[in-house]
Amino acid sequence: MQRRWWTWVACVLTLLAAPVRGAEPSEPPGAGGPAADAPVTAPATGAPVPAAAPADVEPGTEVAPPAALPVALPLADDSAAAALRADLQEVFASAGLTRTVTAVRVLVLPEPLSAASARVVLDLEGGRPLVPASTMKLVTTAACLDRFGPDWPIRTHVGRLPSGDPKVPWDLAVVGGGDPNLSGRFYDGDAVAAFRRWAEVLKHRGVTAVGRLILDDSLFDAALVHPNWPADQREKWYEAPVSALSFADNCVEVHVAPGEKVGDPARVWTDPATPYVAVVPNIATAADRKEHRFSLTRREEPGPAGALGTMSLLAAGRCWVKASEGTEDRTVFDPAAFFGLTLAATLKAEGVDVAGPIVRGRVAGPDGRAPEAFICDILHTSRLDQTVAVANKRSQGLYAECLLKLLGAYAPAPRPEGLLPPRQGSWKTGTDEVVRWLTDSGIVAEGCVFDDGSGLSKENRLTAACIADVLRIMHARHGDAFVDTFSVAGRDGSLRGRMRNTPAEGRVFGKTGYVAGVSALAGYVRAKSGRTLVFAILMNGFPMGELWKARLAQDKACLRMVDY
Repeated sequence: MQRRWWTWVACVLTLLAAPVRGAEPSEPPGAGGPAADAPVTAPATGAPVPAAAPADVEPGTEVAPPAALPVALPLADDSAAAALRADLQEVFASAGLTRTVTAVRVLVLPEPLSAASARVVLDLEGGRPLVPASTMKLVTTAACLDRFGPDWPIRTHVGRLPSGDPKVPWDLAVVGGGDPNLSGRFYDGDAVAAFRRWAEVLKHRGVTAVGRLILDDSLFDAALVHPNWPADQREKWYEAPVSALSFADNCVEVHVAPGEKVGDPARVWTDPATPYVAVVPNIATAADRKEHRFSLTRREEPGPAGALGTMSLLAAGRCWVKASEGTEDRTVFDPAAFFGLTLAATLKAEGVDVAGPIVRGRVAGPDGRAPEAFICDILHTSRLDQTVAVANKRSQGLYAECLLKLLGAYAPAPRPEGLLPPRQGSWKTGTDEVVRWLTDSGIVAEGCVFDDGSGLSKENRLTAACIADVLRIMHARHGDAFVDTFSVAGRDGSLRGRMRNTPAEGRVFGKTGYVAGVSALAGYVRAKSGRTLVFAILMNGFPMGELWKARLAQDKACLRMVDY
């Protein structure tokens, strides 16, 4: 067997995979995960038992085996598959991760229009449940996309209700639809662009003043932050609270720049500018670069009785006089308040006065239907496929969690006649629907545990075989509509910096995963032969400082699959 590829791959990827400190882009820099000396493992049969949770917290959803298991896929026994199998086994055996539990499943998909089934190229501990990190997003997004379809609209309703005040006859109501796309991401960086458009529609309809601004965020339950997410990372962007009324990723971007001269106060501001956040600046401009150090601390500010709260941002420290402008993200405490206060300020700036107050309240009836007096002025929609792409390419946790709760809310009635479905979205209803979709699709998930939608909870468990089957079935049902939501090696998303300038660039479509001690990669490879391979790699329990070894092994495996 020729192994000339091996030396070349090792040289190229060693240069690309220098030791990594902290997190890869678009992945959290540590969210629990296994300790370095205690690899996370789960029984080969039965479900792992989650850690004890508070009495009012429901544990993750565990999956029992389907009543009738699907027929096992056949082994790929041709010479090319045998050579690939041997080479992949060598990649993982020589990775230098002797204390790491590695699970791998590789399938070769049938050729287009073929009646043949997928075949197994490699299975290493494929049925062993392990912590999946962000590859959990693949299961969440697959279930949502398959249940609803790529063009399913995520709907936000904006309309009027009679105020009872003859001077200002209308209140304005916003019924949140769980849309995470209301940000600058699709508006050239202008976070309030959608709000400006809403103002133009209202003015076109003759509405230049409203009384109350009513915020209905009842589509999702009141749990904004998952109880099994790391409590010491609440302010990080990847732990953004989850609300049916979300805005700007439920984060503010904080900018810090030095003053004009030493001793001047540094400049501190937020984007978007919002009355929800009050900056308390206490950063001085310093002459010595060694003194360049500052902190940005959030503080929740409860409102008076019946009023929405706000947030203070305490900025303290020293900023070097020659430093470039820096930015950091901070999550908000109350997404609906952030949404409402920013919307009201934008409407006023655009010529629609909001007399106030801004209140939280249910607009839809118990059955989800609008009251007769409600006039819907704006139906803002976002496509499901573009939302899935952000969750998978960028590994944006907020998007995955919104999708999970949307699945929980809408799965029984994807296109309700009213403003909202009768059922509320929650982590429990969402994970229940994921389990139902897996069972309906004939995917074996024995031992798997579903605790959230993004993979940030360390209570999640998946098997490489389960992930590979999800990818196989989604390719058969949706083809490129699903594949195109993945990051592309060397090109974009969380794989932008990996496998660049190698034969794998542009041929590997993957979803990365990382929490402390856990690294994962799963997706598709379009081989030079024209065949498509599915792969899932879960690696748990590597010691601190050896993340680069795990990623190097994953990249070597992908490069070898390209040559299949």
